[in-house]
Amino acid sequence: MAISHKVRELAKKLVQLSLDEEGRVLEEKVHEVLESLRAKPPREHKALLRVYMDRIKREIAKGVAVVEYAGKPDDSSIETLQRALTEHYGRGIQVELRENADLLAGIRVTVGDDVYEDSAATRIRPLARALI
Repeated sequence: MAISHKVRELAKKLVQLSLDEEGRVLEEKVHEVLESLRAKPPREHKALLRVYMDRIKREIAKGVAVVEYAGKPDDSSIETLQRALTEHYGRGIQVELRENADLLAGIRVTVGDDVYEDSAATRIRPLARALI
């Protein structure tokens, strides 16, 4: 089912109402938006709720950096990375650490849709392509 332009625009406006001044999703504001929709459901409310939920998930993901590592980085490196990401994105970024055995060496950082990787695999990949 195709989602209309009106539904997408309304969902975008509802997401803006769900954010604080720093661009973070606030649970209380999300509840307020959902309560107002429940009190007076608009046309195509199911499609609107799906689009709204997807956009809220993306907004939440923008504030979390998933750091995958092969060997755990020290605390000062994590703090430096968090400061750099906060400065780069212009919003508070929380760091979530995950061990990844598939990374032989290095690190992969995912913030929303952005992926930054510096691992042995990414450095070897161009060499492997050149040999094929």
